Parts: sequence; structure tokens; C-alpha cells
Amino acid sequence: MLGRLGRFLGVCLAVTVGLGEIGQAEEVTGKAGQGERLLRLGEILVEVPKLDRDLLSTPTLESASLEIATSVVDASTLRFRDAGNLVDALEFAPGVFVEERGRKEKQLVSYRGQIYPYPDFAFNGVWQRSFWEVPSFVPAGAIERVEILRSGGAIMVGPNSGLVGAINVVPRRFDEPTTLLDAQMGTDESVRSWVVHGDRDEETYYTVGAGWNSTAGPDDENAAEHFASFFGTAGLMPTEGLHLELTGFALEGERELRLIQDPGMNGFKSRYEEFSPYRSIGGNFRALLEHSDRASTELDFGYMRRSVSYERDNNPSRNARELDWEYNAGVLHAVNLSDANTLRLGLQYNHWVCPEGKRFFVGRTMNVQTFSGVIMDEHRFDRLTLDAGLRLTRTWYRDYTDANFSLTGANMKAGLIEDEWGDPAVTATFGAKYDVAPSLALYSHAAAGTVDAPPAAVSEDGSDIERESRAILDGGLRYEVDGRGVLQVGGFMTHRTSAVLLSETQTTVAGDTYNTYANADVRQYGIEIEAHSALIREHYTAYTTATFMNSQRRIGGGWSSHAEIPDQIVTAGLRAEFGGLDINLFGRYVGAYANKRFAQDGNYHDLGDFADLNVNAGYSFGKDKSTRVYCTVENLLDDEYSTVVGFPDYGLQIFVGLQHEM
Repeated sequence: MLGRLGRFLGVCLAVTVGLGEIGQAEEVTGKAGQGERLLRLGEILVEVPKLDRDLLSTPTLESASLEIATSVVDASTLRFRDAGNLVDALEFAPGVFVEERGRKEKQLVSYRGQIYPYPDFAFNGVWQRSFWEVPSFVPAGAIERVEILRSGGAIMVGPNSGLVGAINVVPRRFDEPTTLLDAQMGTDESVRSWVVHGDRDEETYYTVGAGWNSTAGPDDENAAEHFASFFGTAGLMPTEGLHLELTGFALEGERELRLIQDPGMNGFKSRYEEFSPYRSIGGNFRALLEHSDRASTELDFGYMRRSVSYERDNNPSRNARELDWEYNAGVLHAVNLSDANTLRLGLQYNHWVCPEGKRFFVGRTMNVQTFSGVIMDEHRFDRLTLDAGLRLTRTWYRDYTDANFSLTGANMKAGLIEDEWGDPAVTATFGAKYDVAPSLALYSHAAAGTVDAPPAAVSEDGSDIERESRAILDGGLRYEVDGRGVLQVGGFMTHRTSAVLLSETQTTVAGDTYNTYANADVRQYGIEIEAHSALIREHYTAYTTATFMNSQRRIGGGWSSHAEIPDQIVTAGLRAEFGGLDINLFGRYVGAYANKRFAQDGNYHDLGDFADLNVNAGYSFGKDKSTRVYCTVENLLDDEYSTVVGFPDYGLQIFVGLQHEM
């Protein structure tokens, strides 16, 4: 472990040395750096410059104090990291951990050890209850930026964000006539291409695009994929103060479910499965009305439908159509009570229907409606910004069977419930941001609330399951100097009292066997470091991030760390540009952890402790250097590491491609 970590930290050290030279960069580079700020923020994340934080034009912004717990991956970063889809876009983001496996959920994304449940997704700011099958296939060409809100103390983005944080996908938009093309081919007969076009004028704007992704996968692994996608956004500002926007997305294709390898479960080694066809379609409509210079109202409506035909060649009796859809509606009103104070009030509604179940809960009908309200007040002093908020959420279970997994990966289920209200879930927040100087800001944010026990949950001894109470703290500092770069250092802590945890103990109720739940205290704490340089000596930029954390559970009066969660994730990157030539080296180190999910012997197996290095090099030519040919090499060390038992990485892969802008 120390050897691999040492080698990777050597790369990070080289980057740090580069950062040390930033102070000697010419002042003129500060202007370039200022135009390439790390945080290009949009629908849900806070703005960096205080004057840009306009809650009337963007009422969905989170607390300013949560800037310390956010990151943005923009379109430029996606290009030079050669990200093919949404998950690729997240893979090298600060503290992000991606589990690669070949099952029905191909990839799962988490941070801060937040798994089961995993972080939420939002599509153009609209919260999604069930989105996990889609991110692996959303093309990077459709994405303007990805906003990563790591704190579970957020309350503005959706009913569940106060528990697990959120990842918001913001679609492409252009300020002038632009057409982008990307075409690539490489290892395992992989072909990837997309084209996107957009424009805007004073009153309207639009973006349309399409993508294609195909691979045969490694030989004898049943891992072929073929997907086509279509996407678009249109905006209209018919009168002063009224902004309308419609965003749509469609995905269709097929995917084979990869065969497991040793020491994986024998039952998956000869199970030839596929999703064919695989369809997802959806969109949302947003309307922002600024009534005056003191008040505004935003409305949003969303719809998403996912339809998958699951086929098992050697057991057709298990074939199933997995269908679900969800509706979203929300209203958010912002009013300036004074020049320095803004009050926001909102309501949200989500209706999710899964008539015959899907994934690991096929055959279990789901019909769930969620109602939520939020209020937040923000007051701005000279250099101090304070805010306080409250979110109340309650869920109506028309038909529901709780289905989930324990931290070890064991499949869990509870009893069926019908026509039942869940207990209200409440989250209260308080945040503060203090601008010590133009280059230095301090942050502090606290959240506390209750989490409803899973409906129909059964305890080991038949007693009632206690409600979980949760306290979440975020804090830190951000230091940014024009012409030098930005350094962000933050700490976080989550303490869960009487956390509702899945147990592998089983019990029988009315003839049915269920896994049980138990209450136990859980705590998670850690630090997050993120540094980005400005342009160094007109040729170089560098970044490095690190997350060090611990996740513990109280057992028998003492605290024991979770073996299933990596406690260190480090990333680093260096970009060099000389005329038309650009070279982008980036990588990550994921610390050691263990799990027994998918293991044939039911025992824990060592995972993680790997360094993944990648390089993307290109040459741009033509008018305004609008055409770029490039080569990407993934997993330079050819290390077939595993993040999940039985699903090793494919090792070294090579891709060549062409990008063109006009």
C-alpha cells in the first residue's frame, strides 16, 4: 500500500512544487486565470464573487457557506480529460469514489463514504428520485458543467439532499453560434462520437445535439454496449423579467451485463444477461418571473421515464420489463426584505411510479409521493453573510416495499406497505461566510435534523425502530490570489445518533422472511483539500485534491472503522500547452478498503490501494486552432485493480480522436 501511495504522492509533490512557482508568475497571467475561475456556478451552487450572488435571478442557490463543500467540473475540463459520459466527468473530481461493476447498476458514484443511500442526482436543478441507470450513458457533449455538492447539510436542491448531498447536471448552452464535433475510436472496438450546436440572441437561445457510443468490450466478458442519445435546450425571454427554458433528453440502446471473474460468485460467471432495448426520455421546464427589483418566483416541472427490457439467455423465465417514471413540480419565491436581506420560500412535489419493480426489486410495485417545503433567510453584512433555513419533508407510500443493500452488500428487504404516511423529516441549517480579505474567506455551516425509519422496517427483537437524528458540520477556508491560484481547505463531520442500519439478521413475520434493522451511532469526519493554479509561465496549469476521512460505528461501547469505505482519495493533474500542442496528465490514488459483495466465499476481500494514471495529448491546427487531433491512454500502469469484487479494471486502453469547433 505504502509503495503505491508513495509513488502517487510523488506525482502530487511534483504538482505542489509547480504550485510553489505560481507566486513568480507574471502579473499578466492573473488576467487569464481570472477568466478561468475554478467555480463556474449555475443553478444550485453558490457564486464566488459576492456581487454575483443574486438570489432573485437564481433563487435556487445553496447557502454561501457551503461553497467550501462544492466543486464544479466544466466543459473545458471534460474535453481535456477526454470524458465520454457523466460518470467519466466525476471520476477525478475531489473525493469522488466510483464503483465499477457489471451488474444492473453499471457504476455508482459516492463521496464522503455516503453509500446506501448514494448521493442524489438533479437534472438542470430538478431533483430526481431514481436516476442511477442513466449517468453511465449521458454523453459529455450534452454537459455544460457538473455541480458536486458534497455536504449533506444542503436543503435547497431537493427533498433528500439534506441527507446525502447532490450532483447537478447542467446542460450545454452557448453565447454565440457554435458547433462542436468529437469522434473517437480505440481499444475493444470502441467508437464514440457526438455533435452539438447552439446559438443565442437577446431574447432566445438554443442547443441541440446527438451522440453515439459503442464498444464490443473485452473478449469473452459479455460487455458490449451500443447507445444513441439526443439532447436539447431552448430558452426564451419574451419580456423583461420573464425567462422560460425547456430542456429535453433521450437515450436508447442496449447493454450486456458483464460476466463476473474470480473470486466473484459462481452464479454470475455463466449468467448471460442484457438490457435490450434500454430507453430513457425526459425533460424539464423552468420559468423565472422577476416581479420587480425586490421579488421573483421560479416554477419548475419535470418528467423522466425509463424503460428497460431485461433478458437472460439461459433462463428466459427471469426476463422482465423494468419500467418507471417520475413527475416533479416546484415553486420557489424570493423577496428582498431589505437591501441586505433575502427570504426564500418553496414547495416541491415528486411522484415516482415503478409498477412492476426493477433492478434488485423486480416484482415489487412502487408508488411513492413526496411533499416538501423549504424556507431560508439570508442576511448580508459588510463582509459577513449569515443564513438560516428549514426543510420539512413527508412521504406518502401508496405501494412500497423497502429494498436496499447493507454496507457489506447484502440484499435487504422489508414488508409491503400500502396507503401509509411516513413520519415528517426535518432539517434545520445555519451558515456563515466571512470575507476576511478579497483573497481570503472563512466558512462555517451546521445542519441538524431527523431521518425517518424505513417504512415497515423490522427490528431484530421486534421492538420499534428509533428515528435517526443527524448533525452535520462543514467548515474551512478559501484562499485565492489573481495570477497565482486558489487553495481550498475544508473539514466535515457527520454524527448520526441512533442511525437506522440494515442488519444481516433475518426474521420471519406472517410466513415471510425479512432482513432486520438496528439502531447504532455512526460518525464520519475528514478533511478535503483542493488546489488549482493559475497559468504558470504561460504554459502550465496544475491541480491537486485530497480527501482523508474515517467512518465509524459504535459497537459494544467502542468505535470501529468501516472496512468497506476507502479513507483516502488523492487526485492530481498537470496541463502543458506549447503552441498547438497540449499534454494533460492526470491521475488518482484510492486507499485500501475491503468488501464481500459478490464474493463467492462470503469473506472480505482487499480492494483499492491503487494508482490510476491517464494521459491525453493533442495537437490543434487550422483557423483559430479549431481542429484538434488527440490520443488518450487510460490506466498507464496497466493495473487491473478492482473497486468491486469480481470486476477488475480493463487495464491499459488507447483511444485516438478528432475534435472540431466551428
